[in-house]
Amino acid sequence: MPISYGTVGIVYNGRVGKAGELARSIAEQLGNARNTWICAVAELEAKKAQVEGTHLVVTVGGDGTILSTARVAAPFGVPLLGVNMGRVGFMAELTPAQAASNFPTLLESDEIWMEERTMLAVETVPDRSSPSASQPFHALNDALVGRGAVPRLARVEVSIDGVRLTRYTADAVIVATATGSTGYAFSAGGPILHPSTSDLVVTAVAPHISFSGSLVIPATCVIELTVHTDYQAVLSVDGYVDLDLQDGDLVRIRRSEHRAKFLRFHPPEFFYSTVRERLGLDAGNQMS
Repeated sequence: MPISYGTVGIVYNGRVGKAGELARSIAEQLGNARNTWICAVAELEAKKAQVEGTHLVVTVGGDGTILSTARVAAPFGVPLLGVNMGRVGFMAELTPAQAASNFPTLLESDEIWMEERTMLAVETVPDRSSPSASQPFHALNDALVGRGAVPRLARVEVSIDGVRLTRYTADAVIVATATGSTGYAFSAGGPILHPSTSDLVVTAVAPHISFSGSLVIPATCVIELTVHTDYQAVLSVDGYVDLDLQDGDLVRIRRSEHRAKFLRFHPPEFFYSTVRERLGLDAGNQMS
């Protein structure tokens, strides 16, 4: 399915060496064939109006650049094409070398397909008796409720669809999408989900005398995390929102109405090769 998008945005991470240079190279390659704009990811929030009229956004950086861009692009249904200049690159599709030459030709490939991924909508409620909730934050990876600056374990009660599951005493409780299952949730012992699934993962970080397994649940469920603590706790959403929480505060998490879209050249099963390479699963398992 060749792509003939008229307006292409290019978002780069200014803290990554040569990312800006590569972004400008991509714009030059596109030339007059398409309208293009470029900005650093740190300036993207101010570019929302421009994103709305864009047909494709190319990200040049790591997974963090993709997370920040997806949050802005998803409400407008704008797909992303990631160029990996980070350390992990689970979500990116192209290498810098692939993007540095013949970029317009890539967009004309018959191998292109569109992938959609589940996102989270995260809102806070001062306490269970309050009818009001915050405007939702949208996340592609995960939401985390855990201890704040004081090095004391947080007590977080987990309820699913109004049914109390358990109370964790842990560093944190993570709710992750399939995309986020390869991130912090995985490092905490959670399972890896294929990105095509809409299921969510609930995982505790370093639980103390608590249920230590992860729970995989359908995306139709509503998850509530209630803080019980004498110390400050914190809510982190995809690493871009950090809110202080107090005793009794509730965080409600559900599937977002928005979906992140990605332009892909590799087939869906390429995900398993990415997992093998990024996590070094071949190490120590070579046949002699």
